[in-house]
Amino acid sequence: MKKISKILILLLIVCIFGACGKSTTSTSTTTADSNKKITVTDGLGRKIELSKPAKKVLTNYAVATQILCALGEQNNILGIDGKVMKNPLGSSPKAGASKSSATKDANELNVEQVAAAKPDLVIIQKKNKQVVPSLEKANIKVFVVNAEGLDELKATVKNLGIVTGKEKKADEFIDYYTKKLDSINNKLKGIDQKNKPKVYMAGGSMYLTPGKNMFQNSFIELGGGINVAGPLSKSAKWSEISAEQLISWNPDIIILTQYSAVKPQDVLNNDGLKDVNAVKNKKVYLIPSKMSSWDMPCPQTILGIMWLNTKTNPEVFKDTNITKEVDDFYQKFYGTTYTKLGGTLD
Repeated sequence: MKKISKILILLLIVCIFGACGKSTTSTSTTTADSNKKITVTDGLGRKIELSKPAKKVLTNYAVATQILCALGEQNNILGIDGKVMKNPLGSSPKAGASKSSATKDANELNVEQVAAAKPDLVIIQKKNKQVVPSLEKANIKVFVVNAEGLDELKATVKNLGIVTGKEKKADEFIDYYTKKLDSINNKLKGIDQKNKPKVYMAGGSMYLTPGKNMFQNSFIELGGGINVAGPLSKSAKWSEISAEQLISWNPDIIILTQYSAVKPQDVLNNDGLKDVNAVKNKKVYLIPSKMSSWDMPCPQTILGIMWLNTKTNPEVFKDTNITKEVDDFYQKFYGTTYTKLGGTLD
């Protein structure tokens, strides 16, 4: 059996988990409701053609799963692997999909078993593009997601809406997203660049941080801050720095991701960082929501942007009720509130 290492198989993550440039712009020749050919362009600039909307979708990429769920496609996600995560929204694999892992190792993908599930479409992340030829050889349609920018995220939502027959729902999401960003940007216009706080974000560890080519850089800027690691020019990968570098940057605010190995109290108790402004002024924050990672290119990113603005520019965004914003978002796109699902913003 053919196996591709380092690819998760059928990761069934509900939308809330981790949770559009020219290369991903839509080129559909028709609406998804007609019987005519559907054509979109994926994150690699590849033309993907379907004869009808995809109703059986297999994805190993959490961001794509989140988007599909925001489009109301929970029940059209194929399969389940041995390490499925427990999620508040819940979702069942479509009938006919194997409930046993298509591979014994969750880091391997078995092309034959994927083909046996007979998906209408497989969605993968750009970094896993090496699997495309094997899947296409098995006559499987593959859409590659590249969403390291806000425009790319919106175009990905648009394209997945087209190929699943949920273009109207995709447009509804894009309209919501655009209006919220416009409102935020209008408020930020009144803030002088030199008065914006310097922000440091820690990723998987305290000294892993995003440079200018990562989605998180846009997250910080739209969140009303200046990314101190912005000059770092690595590709879309986290950059490792030293404690000395962090101290020299002297950020005003430090934010930690949900997947970070450290928590705010760890940073505040770190004697080596005691002279950093963020530590001295106790402005070290954990991005809220244990349900999803708001700093990722996913539907919930807009919530993280709103939250960050309340920390970077509290006076300007003093009227923002983040709990209400989050509950309204979940009600609109998931049919229930974040609070009812047991979500907290601690």
